[in-house]
Amino acid sequence: MKKSKVKILIIEDEPIIASDIEMTLEDLGYDVLGVEDNAFDALLFLEENIVDLVLLDINIEGDIDGVMLAEDIKKKYQIPFVFLTSNTDKLTINRVKRTSPSGFIVKPFTEHDLSSNIEIALFKNKERSPQKREIIKNFYIKERGGLVKVSVNDIKFIKADDNYSKIFTIEKNHFISSTLKKVEERLDALSFIRIHRSYIVNLHFIDRIKDGYIFIENNQLPIGRSYYDNLFKRIEKL
Repeated sequence: MKKSKVKILIIEDEPIIASDIEMTLEDLGYDVLGVEDNAFDALLFLEENIVDLVLLDINIEGDIDGVMLAEDIKKKYQIPFVFLTSNTDKLTINRVKRTSPSGFIVKPFTEHDLSSNIEIALFKNKERSPQKREIIKNFYIKERGGLVKVSVNDIKFIKADDNYSKIFTIEKNHFISSTLKKVEERLDALSFIRIHRSYIVNLHFIDRIKDGYIFIENNQLPIGRSYYDNLFKRIEKL
């Protein structure tokens, strides 16, 4: 089986430097999914795409600099990030340290600087990731002062709602106080698949796929661009 490439997002506001980084990474065998120059567009990109690692400069366009953006990435996505910057003053270093980055590369960089920092960052992130997970068969949801059992097999899809998740089942819908990521970690990977930053679907309930959407009964759910390949691989196995 062909090993999938590591997917990287570059956040750099100097077009020439960004292009140089992109070409270097592609020469090294990485897959550059996107290049953004500001925090707003970077966060939008992360909402729609699966990224393995983020390379980010500190001085970027807009009011939110790279250090502030790194805090958001750490909080929302738990994706490893590596700073790539020419800023090495004491104040900047102290700010950077508080984000616990997976790497720090000083410009001008070399090909070896990039590859070694990326590989170490990916390795450290893998070591921190849980190796085993407990798959649940039922949810017990708090409702009206009690607990209601919901069979996982009855779940059609789940939608993210900030730090909550909305579960759509055959009978009714429920809100739970868990993020979509936490719910996904407990679901059976043979039946459920992430199709978007905001959606997990039960493969057995998919009625139709058309024009970038999945249809489950009267519900039209978007498919994130970077989720396409995995989705169609899974469907082929059914």
